[in-house]
Amino acid sequence: MSSPTLRPALACALAALALSIAAPAVADTVGKLRVRLHPYTAAAGEFPVAAQAQLQALAGVPLTLAAVTRTGALELALPTTVDEADAAAMVRRLRVSRSVLWAEAIPDASLTRKAAVEDPFGPSSGKRLLVRFKDGVTPDAATLARLSTRIGMTLNASRQIGNVWVLTTKTEQPTATLADFAQALQGDADVQYADPVRRAFPSAAPNDPFWASQWSLNGPTAGINIETAWQLQPSVGGLTVAVVDTGILPHPDLDGRVLPGYDFISDPDRARDGDARDPNPRDEGDWSDGECGNSASFFHGLFVAGLIGANTNNGIGIAGIANGVKILPVRTLGKCGGTFEDVLEGMLWASGVRIAGVPPNPNPAKVINLSLGGFGSCDQSIQEAIDDALAQGAVVVAAAGNETLDVENFTPASCSGVIAVGAHSITGGLAGYSNYGRRIDLTAPGGDLPRTGLMISLANTGTTVPEDPTYVLAEGTSFAAPMVSGAAALMLARDPMLTSGRILDVITGTTRYFPNGSQCNTPNLCGTGMLDAGAAVGSIIPGGTAPPNTYPVIEYYRADLDHYFITADPAEVAYVDTVLSGIFKRTGLYFYAYLNPAVAPPDAKSVCRFYASANVQINSHWYSANLDECISVLLNWPGIWTLETASAFWVPVPDAKGNCPANTLPVYRFFNNRRDANHRYTVDLSVRRAMQNRAWAAEGTGPNSVAFCSPI
Repeated sequence: MSSPTLRPALACALAALALSIAAPAVADTVGKLRVRLHPYTAAAGEFPVAAQAQLQALAGVPLTLAAVTRTGALELALPTTVDEADAAAMVRRLRVSRSVLWAEAIPDASLTRKAAVEDPFGPSSGKRLLVRFKDGVTPDAATLARLSTRIGMTLNASRQIGNVWVLTTKTEQPTATLADFAQALQGDADVQYADPVRRAFPSAAPNDPFWASQWSLNGPTAGINIETAWQLQPSVGGLTVAVVDTGILPHPDLDGRVLPGYDFISDPDRARDGDARDPNPRDEGDWSDGECGNSASFFHGLFVAGLIGANTNNGIGIAGIANGVKILPVRTLGKCGGTFEDVLEGMLWASGVRIAGVPPNPNPAKVINLSLGGFGSCDQSIQEAIDDALAQGAVVVAAAGNETLDVENFTPASCSGVIAVGAHSITGGLAGYSNYGRRIDLTAPGGDLPRTGLMISLANTGTTVPEDPTYVLAEGTSFAAPMVSGAAALMLARDPMLTSGRILDVITGTTRYFPNGSQCNTPNLCGTGMLDAGAAVGSIIPGGTAPPNTYPVIEYYRADLDHYFITADPAEVAYVDTVLSGIFKRTGLYFYAYLNPAVAPPDAKSVCRFYASANVQINSHWYSANLDECISVLLNWPGIWTLETASAFWVPVPDAKGNCPANTLPVYRFFNNRRDANHRYTVDLSVRRAMQNRAWAAEGTGPNSVAFCSPI
């Protein structure tokens, strides 16, 4: 492999080196908050009395429902306007609650301020609209005829992506016209929302030889303090990070790190692999010979994946941020970029949501990296997809974009609930190309000229189709986002029960100050500061903080049998960790329970524990907090299942609808549908989706199949 080279055409325009800001941003007053409740707390658009009471207690003021967005977010009026600092404090308290997917302040000035901005990617056109119909409505012939009349052009239903339908026009239309069509469709009583399909583009102490060039990790001024993070959390232990991008290629610095992904590019011409969607996310190259400029292939997804997960201490190349990570490549960008139709689909699949015609994802991502963007504020369909991903337990990280403009004009970084990342340079200043504005949460190293200030990562020597693995230098907010994705992975490895809101709160609350003289010291321009992975990881207590009087119920995995096992008994934990360490390995997951009924809540129930031996071809344990279930197993399976204890631990239990009490989390139970009858118990929503996608049967109370509840 060759030494690093500088590619002239990367994820950003190298000529865009000077940031021009007309006037400093000024503080606004805030009269409303926008909050999206977790779907387990309330259905989209609903604001139950209990949820209102909880949010008011967190905010410290009365909250009145003022409006509901078309995607189900709540706009909550404050009793009086407050300054942005006070509003930010309220938002921080709200977003760390498990009942909240995301929360944000709505500055009063943003309700009226709207400057016209020209699309920096140039004119575009298309034939597709993303339409969310109201519950119970499908695009049948009568509905399509009525909608066609409304816009004056024939519409056809192409396919469904989750809750959204792709409708196509008869002929290509400018994107602005498609936006007008979408606005007109929203006037129909059966349409919840409609969006045009817009274009998306890439936002471009180990023994590894190029470690010395990785100022982004180890630089004293603007590096992310990664060595401190590694001392605290050396590995992420196989945690999955999805890279929704141009795909992936083999590279020796990624050996053992890449999971089977998927290619979601729906246009065979842009895919360059002879077909549309397929199970091979290989990057076929994105070179252009005039169709969208003239440029060589860059293999953007490989570069991003390397920043996150390149093998560390392997004696070659570079060091990735999250040692031991598993990269899930999701291909959505090809020749001339891509469309948000494909990005939406890829993001949902990455989080574990089932997509029609595509095999279920057995490895839902805990972190989804979106180093891409398109012109226009966040479309409703993209916002709902992000909400769905967050509801699966994923953290979504988005690059701010490289147009030297306000990020509110670019998707997905302007969407609610994402961690929006700007780029800073080796000196700690805002990179010359980086977008900026109120929606930036923080900055991370993205590179900037001179050459010594660029980013180094994995690449390929091919200028059109792929050839041989190599390394290159580049710059872009595309490469700042994976810095944050990697840091989030380290935090989740340290405490798997962290929510997206808690990660955002910690990662922005531990940033380093910008250097004196940096334009980023202007309020509302670059977020809270520069990423400090060491401080962020150091702020997380390993295994979390146990609720009073509880013990962690530790999960183990036995690979040769594909079996899971749990225990809360400290003596048994010590025995498994030592004597049986060659057989059972901790998964890093856990929940909490009581070992002493005297300190448990009065309504807590004991959990029975049964064992069926290898002599009956099972060799597995089973647990239940339902007394009737325990008695049924005891009576109906004598000689098969043996009661080891009637009280392995004590836990709260759900009501008849599967709802857990306040300050607890649902524990989901899954059965492997095999003769060996293994079960898995988890509070982790991404694990829950993974087991569903592996066709393990959900068992428990209510529509979500809750076995019992974990204190938090």
